[in-house]
Amino acid sequence: EMKAKASICISNDETLIESLEIAKARIQIMIDKGMEILSGMLQGLIDKADKRIAQIKSGEQPALRPDDNAKYYAEVVVDLDQINEPMIADPDVNNIDVAKRYTHDTIRPISYYGGNKKVDFGFVGSCMVHKGDLNIVAQMFRNLEKANGKIEFNAPLVVAPPTYNIVDELKAEGDWEILQKYAGFEFDDTAPKTEARTTYENTLYLERPGCNLCMGNQEKAEKGDTVMATSTRLFQGRVVADSAEKKGESLLASTPVVVLSTILGRTPSVDEYKSAVDGINLTRFAPPRV
Repeated sequence: EMKAKASICISNDETLIESLEIAKARIQIMIDKGMEILSGMLQGLIDKADKRIAQIKSGEQPALRPDDNAKYYAEVVVDLDQINEPMIADPDVNNIDVAKRYTHDTIRPISYYGGNKKVDFGFVGSCMVHKGDLNIVAQMFRNLEKANGKIEFNAPLVVAPPTYNIVDELKAEGDWEILQKYAGFEFDDTAPKTEARTTYENTLYLERPGCNLCMGNQEKAEKGDTVMATSTRLFQGRVVADSAEKKGESLLASTPVVVLSTILGRTPSVDEYKSAVDGINLTRFAPPRV
């Protein structure tokens, strides 16, 4: 997507309908909370989704698929069954070739780091995560608590839910409670912060829903930190700036990798990762096999 002139997401009918139904439910929550405007924009979005669902079900306009006789410049097939460990996008800040720093091309398996790369800061948030990610964090805490008796952070972990609606649902379902249990800070809209946070302790920060560190948002990790984040892009200085002694670096990883890295204070081994996510259906929202 970063380098392509265009990109198309191929789906199937069932998955597209499911996604539209999820979107409709989210929008309806906004309407129920009084967030609709006079022009009825939110209801209009639901109406459009209903129309699209009807088109899919009738066969009038099914999910986008390539023509059977479509021709391509090249075809690249990735066998996902061969990927048996998490991958990390690394900005490779010390690459001798400056042109290869801060790109999206350096993708490494977690085993590359041998469980030894120090992690100074973790961020789970932005529009790249959804409610399922917060469910995963809660279940990881339960797994680690059961295995070790308690959870101690060796690096700060900032969690910023995408929306207030998700926070409400997590509270109703019980997952927010275990996040609160290990939080050293929880946002309070009746007493908002008066300045951006730029220094952190080794604990969990439950921040106000929104972008948080993703777009800078005035808050950044400490200069020179090695950050593990669920966000997007590896631009220099986006989440963390350089210090006089060390380049700041923001590595992109999945939610479980970020969480475990802050608890350990380093990248986890494959075995540590698998133990922490035991029993968690990480691909719950993936399209079915065809």
